[in-house]
Amino acid sequence: MLETYFSAAKMLGHLLSGPSGPYLDGFAAALERQGYGPETAVRYLRAAAHIGHVMAEQGAGLMDVDLAAFGEHLRSCRCPRAKGGRRNHHTIYGARLFRRHLVELGLCRSAAVGQAPAEP
Repeated sequence: MLETYFSAAKMLGHLLSGPSGPYLDGFAAALERQGYGPETAVRYLRAAAHIGHVMAEQGAGLMDVDLAAFGEHLRSCRCPRAKGGRRNHHTIYGARLFRRHLVELGLCRSAAVGQAPAEP
């Protein structure tokens, strides 16, 4: 499915090499089913790959995707392959959709589980 949006072998290799790689094909299919156009899907897929790399750099896995930490990262992002996905709404929204996709697959904790109130 990724080949629908990316034809360059180098870019495909980059996308698939990170922690998000095994789940990007399914995410691409989900975006297509939800009616997202090709340009938007490309942005969201890049954001999904980006958040995977960032979480790995922070010592976290996809089970613990932290959108707030990713948002903080974007403020000073100098990632060489971010491809315009540093400071625009597409990046954080794409990351949010990818996180939701991971939750639906049972690979990531839902926000409600991660934010359970502490007992008094």
